[in-house]
Amino acid sequence: MTGTPADALAAAEVLLHIQTTYAPEPRLPDFGFGGTQSGGEGAVQRFLGYAQGVVVVLGVIGVLYSAGKMAAGRLGRSEVAAEGVGGLVWTVMGVSLMLVAIPIATALTGAG
Repeated sequence: MTGTPADALAAAEVLLHIQTTYAPEPRLPDFGFGGTQSGGEGAVQRFLGYAQGVVVVLGVIGVLYSAGKMAAGRLGRSEVAAEGVGGLVWTVMGVSLMLVAIPIATALTGAG
């Protein structure tokens, strides 16, 4: 799928004419989850949203830690690599369980 130079110039022209506006109040980006910047959400829903973000960050840290142990195990310490694989399984299962618990808590509290 090749484009002509005229197509590229037209696309560049569209990009150069994008209007931007400055908003003086700092806001988190709205990721399309139902107007998260509306300000009308309850404290429980906001807390669960932050909790979900923390769970994802902790999961990434856990996966990186397990990957580091597996990489160290490649240097001749096979028991460390085995611990890394086991840690990876526990990390994935723990993050999955926590991410499933958040919609359940949302449904039980009526925050959604």
